[in-house]
Amino acid sequence: MTLPPRVQELAERVARTHGVDVLELALRRQGRSRVLSVVLDSEDGVDADVVERVTKELSLELDEADPLPGSYVLEVTTPGLDRPLETGRDFRRQRGHEVEILREASGEQRRSQLRGVVMAADDQVVTLEVGGSPVRVPLSDVVRGKVVLPW
Repeated sequence: MTLPPRVQELAERVARTHGVDVLELALRRQGRSRVLSVVLDSEDGVDADVVERVTKELSLELDEADPLPGSYVLEVTTPGLDRPLETGRDFRRQRGHEVEILREASGEQRRSQLRGVVMAADDQVVTLEVGGSPVRVPLSDVVRGKVVLPW
């Protein structure tokens, strides 16, 4: 379903006032209902109080502006821990956390798995600390990345 640009504007403005970003915004069907799903994130994570405040404020803003005709349910969440890491932004948000990366085969090297703590990331490279040493991995070589869960 297509979202009116005004919905995106409102969601991003409200999120910014609470120091977080809109990572995803979608309108989808769930049974007979429509759900406006807003996923929030920030470099430092998002706590439950921020989710609650954004939900309340965004709900009021959407009610007042009425950019979506008909009824819908507003769902404000954060990305799950099992969310795949794909972009520099995804990896930057995991600075200081242990991740696992599956690297694409290159030259004579086969696909390989690498596990380490994210030190830094930009739009081209993620740098992990592996065994006490920095290892730079081009994002173009990353097949899949994920956070290593502590349990």
